[in-house]
Amino acid sequence: MRRFALGVAVLMLLALPLVAKARVSGPCSDCHTMHNSQNGAEVFPGGPYRALTKGDCIGCHTGVNDGSNNIPYVLSDSEPTYNFDGTKNTLAGGNFYWVKNGDDTAGHNVASLNNTDDNLNAPPGFNSNDYQANGAIGTDWSTNTLSCAGTYGCHGTHNTTDDFAAIYGAHHADDSTIDGSTVGKSFRFLYGIKGTEDDDWEYTVSSSDHNGYYASDYQTTGTIDSASINYLCAECHGNFHLHSEIDDSTTGAPWLRHPTDYDMNNVKNKEYGNYPNASLYNSVSNTGDYFPDVPVGTTDGSVKSQVLQASGDAIVLCISCHRAHGSPYADMLRWDYSSCTAGSQNANCGCFACHTSK
Repeated sequence: MRRFALGVAVLMLLALPLVAKARVSGPCSDCHTMHNSQNGAEVFPGGPYRALTKGDCIGCHTGVNDGSNNIPYVLSDSEPTYNFDGTKNTLAGGNFYWVKNGDDTAGHNVASLNNTDDNLNAPPGFNSNDYQANGAIGTDWSTNTLSCAGTYGCHGTHNTTDDFAAIYGAHHADDSTIDGSTVGKSFRFLYGIKGTEDDDWEYTVSSSDHNGYYASDYQTTGTIDSASINYLCAECHGNFHLHSEIDDSTTGAPWLRHPTDYDMNNVKNKEYGNYPNASLYNSVSNTGDYFPDVPVGTTDGSVKSQVLQASGDAIVLCISCHRAHGSPYADMLRWDYSSCTAGSQNANCGCFACHTSK
């Protein structure tokens, strides 16, 4: 009887769902091949690859997201479904499809896409004098190209130009705590960055089902936290984070560039307190609902279904407006900026989520 009870208990434990993290799970063959050879033919073009993987970063992450895949796909061979405030099969960072297929403005031109940007070399706003707490980004953009990871990339450490070496071991690391101390313990393997990772990379998403972005309120602290998601963007686009411009009276206006690291609670008595403009968008129902298509950050990096409830829970992010990998729209924006017209609000423009009276 005791053995039977123990067996039932074990079966019940096995039936419980596992808590999904960035650490990989599933069949080893999803990612690895022993020899890249079968019946005398190459299994995966260009291989074999190091660590016995089936491809490089882009190669391993190319596919169609359907909600059942164990690997997050950031590049699709056919055009993904992408509707702002609607149906998508892209993930939180978007998709490289549009930039790979000829629109240089629609995403980051990482090297393995084999589509060099015709207009840009160094990242816009590149500033090599600041934002180096998590390792210095390389400065020789004349002979180097943006990569997924490493010295000229976003993921992994910045102390090597080798994508594999920069991220080595992270996929199998203990990521039970996302504190930025190692690549494996960093938000989405962005070294030094903290946050809360959505289990399915925002394939399914709602006000309560999304990533939690760690951020800081510059107006309160006077600094940008090196563990924040905005700091990660600033590592390459540092001149877009010149916070001294906030109160530059010589311009005749309070802003020279769109603010980031700014808590909308500071101006809650103005139109920003009506985020996310619930009467305009389908994905939200009430004022203060977290709107995943126009996300905001928090000073604890947690997942909140309601914001504008307390200081530090509605901080403007770079990714409030942009998708990190790419989108169908110019400048990797989350929505079609050409559809934004002041005085004529429409649900195709995300600007009105915060600028609710414009």
